[in-house]
Amino acid sequence: MSDPTELDRRGRRLTDEGRYEEAVALFTRALEADPGNPSLLYNRGEAYRRDGRLEEARFDLETVLALEGESADLLLALGLVAYEADDWELAVSRYEAALALDPGSADAWNDLGVVRFREGKYPEARVCFRKAVELVPAHGEAWFNLHDCLEELGLDAEAKRAAERLKALGIRPSSED
Repeated sequence: MSDPTELDRRGRRLTDEGRYEEAVALFTRALEADPGNPSLLYNRGEAYRRDGRLEEARFDLETVLALEGESADLLLALGLVAYEADDWELAVSRYEAALALDPGSADAWNDLGVVRFREGKYPEARVCFRKAVELVPAHGEAWFNLHDCLEELGLDAEAKRAAERLKALGIRPSSED
């Protein structure tokens, strides 16, 4: 079978199942039939990223960037690859570029906050996490990150409120681990 659409569908399913090498193989076969297809490149890049093959992921995603130009989702994906490669400066620039295109992206705000937190820039991280939970009040990951950030800042009353919100969302705060 060499129908790129069917190969893409199967590759995405395999990626979701954690069968990354098989997914990459299908996306590569699909690209042989439809070279330069941005969707196939993006999906293969995601499979590479999840498999920890960050250079390959970056190459595919940057190829999509060259073909289609910037989009918030693509920049967010590139930011995640940079973050996972410990290139925090590039991750920040990708997340900020994504936010310039889509300031309502709670995921981009959360991800930017994670980088700032890892850098020890807790006040900046707090701003980012707050923005994420304002945009999506049920964003459990952002609430979890905000809680940890508030604890780092010694803001116990705010951290307690964040912990209560986490419990309401069915998530256990890290301080209760």
